[in-house]
Amino acid sequence: MLNSKLLYGMLFTVILVISLPVMACAQPEIAAETGLVMDVDNGQVLFAKGADQKMYPASTTKILTALVALKNCSLNETVTVSEKAVLPGGSAVGLQPGERLSVRDILYAMMLSSANDGADALAEHVGGSEEGFVAMMNQEALNLGATNSHFTNPHGLPDPEHYTTARDLAIIARAAMQNPTFRKIVGTYHYRMERYLPKPVDGIPQVDFVNHNRMIWPSSMFSYEGATGIKTGYTVEAGQCLVVSARRGERELLSVVMKCQGYDVYKDSKTLLDYGFSAFTPAELVKSGVRMANVQVDGGKDDQVAVVTGKSFYYNFPAAGKVNVTRKVELKKDLHAPVYREDRVGALVFYEDNREIGRVSLLAYKTVGASFLWRWWYALLTAAVLLLIFVVLRVKFLLHRRKIVRRSRASGVIR
Repeated sequence: MLNSKLLYGMLFTVILVISLPVMACAQPEIAAETGLVMDVDNGQVLFAKGADQKMYPASTTKILTALVALKNCSLNETVTVSEKAVLPGGSAVGLQPGERLSVRDILYAMMLSSANDGADALAEHVGGSEEGFVAMMNQEALNLGATNSHFTNPHGLPDPEHYTTARDLAIIARAAMQNPTFRKIVGTYHYRMERYLPKPVDGIPQVDFVNHNRMIWPSSMFSYEGATGIKTGYTVEAGQCLVVSARRGERELLSVVMKCQGYDVYKDSKTLLDYGFSAFTPAELVKSGVRMANVQVDGGKDDQVAVVTGKSFYYNFPAAGKVNVTRKVELKKDLHAPVYREDRVGALVFYEDNREIGRVSLLAYKTVGASFLWRWWYALLTAAVLLLIFVVLRVKFLLHRRKIVRRSRASGVIR
């Protein structure tokens, strides 16, 4: 880990010149009260309107519900629906008390058909109770950096203390989309679930779910090219809400719109995604594994070790004009052997107009073991310290024993 002592070493300046025969795109106009578009891969926000305003999230809450569940149980676990789980109201798929379903089936019901009863049943299964699961949701939100949110239930029905922001919702959605199982579920158009009811019926009833998110439909007036997910939401208090993601080539963006009316929720989402894809050009600022510097290693078999970038890094820049980017290498100071391959020993930090836009870890290229003399000196020093501790403890013991003997003699008792 980096400590507070950093060696601010080599300073490199990179000038990116992006000249296109088009004018920079105008800022998008949306009807939604709040909205945002974010790069899924690096978390860069490309546009925001009221992004930190607290809002009711409605069923987009279930993005976090699904993420917490996927982190804490397996898809094949069996969930038994309780009496309480079928009571929340709102959007539901008619689960019955005593019905047994897999976690997989509930996730599809919840994310495609927005099943509130499924969300409650899943919460009780994972958290032991709805309250226990909600505590897990709030902790996960904090861990992700969604610090302006608070949740009181797993389904999103309105509550004065149940709120988030467009920015926080994007942060949560981005994290969820990095889970392959979640990504597969929310990108599914249709799913058929077999139901095993508590009372015998003729045959095995089935129920079909079609994703409420029309932007991923194969044929719809709201279909969006490259759409990959993720979740709709609606209550009277929240209005229409939608989080949607789409991929074009190597880029994937997600948009968030909250408190919209009617089909404007799709129009606004399209506007934001179109803007993100057309108004910005991605530029790779460094590749993975690039050697950036050498760092001094004290007490090692080698005096230095090369440091390389731990991953590639790209950034979205306006699609017209010139951009000046500087990058600075920060190396750990007072590095002692042994140093192991891929230990983090610094950071490569990127700036645009003195504003940090990202950083990449710098890793040791190879292992540098401690030298023989260093190992011998370290062993000798350790032995000396242990001997000193032993001597101090022994002296304290003898002094204490002598004091006891003196007291015994003074009292006429000899032990």
